[in-house]
Amino acid sequence: MAVTTIGTTGTTWGLTAETGMIVQTVSCKSVREKAEVKDNQGEVAAVAYYNATQQYSLKAVLRGTVTNAAPGLALTLANKNDGNGITTGGIYVDDVSLDGSNVAFQEITIAATRYPAIA
Repeated sequence: MAVTTIGTTGTTWGLTAETGMIVQTVSCKSVREKAEVKDNQGEVAAVAYYNATQQYSLKAVLRGTVTNAAPGLALTLANKNDGNGITTGGIYVDDVSLDGSNVAFQEITIAATRYPAIA
């Protein structure tokens, strides 16, 4: 369905369609490991951030059977975030949860990690 936005220059409405599911929410958190060095007074004198990754969480309504969402498998996401220092790398599934109810559509929740140095 088309949406009309007023007074929202530069904002994005909605999500990009994903294969095999109707996406409800997507979140992406960019993280790095951190190492600190303290001086003789116990104050942080130097800090290094390294090993950048992105952690994804996706919730969707299933359309048929999803076969590419098992832990360890590569995941292709249309709603990936090419930013915050990470523009390349493979996205790999960490865990999958399937939820159902007698009064709701079946939903899938996927947690995944993007590793910039791994295709």
